[in-house]
Amino acid sequence: MAYPPIKNPGPVRALALSGGGFLGLYTAVVLAGLEERIGEPLGRRFDLLAGTSIGGLLALALAYEVPMARLVTLFMEQGPAVFSSRELPQGALSRLVDLSRSVMGPKYSGKALRDALRNELGEQRLEDARHRVIVPAVDVRDCQTKVFKTPHAAASLGDGASSAVDVAMAACAAPAYFPSVRIGRRIYADGGLFAVAPDQLALHELEHFIGVPGEHVLMLSIGTAVAHYRPSGGVREDAGAVGWLSDGRLVLTMLSAQQQHVQAMLEDRLGSRYLRLDADWPASAGLGIDVATPAAIDLLGALAQKTLNNTDTALLQEFIG
Repeated sequence: MAYPPIKNPGPVRALALSGGGFLGLYTAVVLAGLEERIGEPLGRRFDLLAGTSIGGLLALALAYEVPMARLVTLFMEQGPAVFSSRELPQGALSRLVDLSRSVMGPKYSGKALRDALRNELGEQRLEDARHRVIVPAVDVRDCQTKVFKTPHAAASLGDGASSAVDVAMAACAAPAYFPSVRIGRRIYADGGLFAVAPDQLALHELEHFIGVPGEHVLMLSIGTAVAHYRPSGGVREDAGAVGWLSDGRLVLTMLSAQQQHVQAMLEDRLGSRYLRLDADWPASAGLGIDVATPAAIDLLGALAQKTLNNTDTALLQEFIG
């Protein structure tokens, strides 16, 4: 695929989508709202797309110009099959039972997710993508980081033959939640292990591999509604495995902390050329990375609409072109 030339000097626009499992419904609704506003595939407005975990799945969909409204529908229709229609467990016993689901193997098989992706992306390869995209993963056998890329630069030519579905599955293969994914001779897991927010990866890709000066970059970054996350049950200094793992506390802490840290660094690097969209974690919300209940669907959608309504239209226009 021949990609549109990058303007030099810029502005050069990048879109970075954070990870967060089913919380990515928030991201998808924001993206669908932006796409509705501009009246064309959103991927056409960016020179580089980057996404981690569920954000990687969404970035790939944008790269192939799958309508974001369609992704929102998939979350709502397939979410309970891919993740769980159960609410967060209440009480010590139910929490232990929930934790036991991932003791001997992944909590979910990943089959429903793969089937849904295959229906949208078919047999397409990374080299078939219409827009540049990068998606991080981890080679779990050798404990090495990996960034899957469309063949938009000399350093990324080797990934072109990789299946888009396989890359999306690898991106979403959160340890203990989904099985790792074999691509060629390697076995990959979720890139959120090192880059929940791929903003720095996107900036590095533009500067180092594509040759764009940082001062020409405009970056729109979208989170997964975990800003200012607080554990619903409070914290104890002597918490053990149950305390850290119950209600997804360990994962949600990692998501929120990494996204906050990356946001702070990119604001330092890019200043007003960086825009972060996210929602504050609602207290006692009953949300989780694998909670796909009707209440979670309604709440994430409402948070996304609030973000769209409260973000200055002229400012957004600057970042989406």
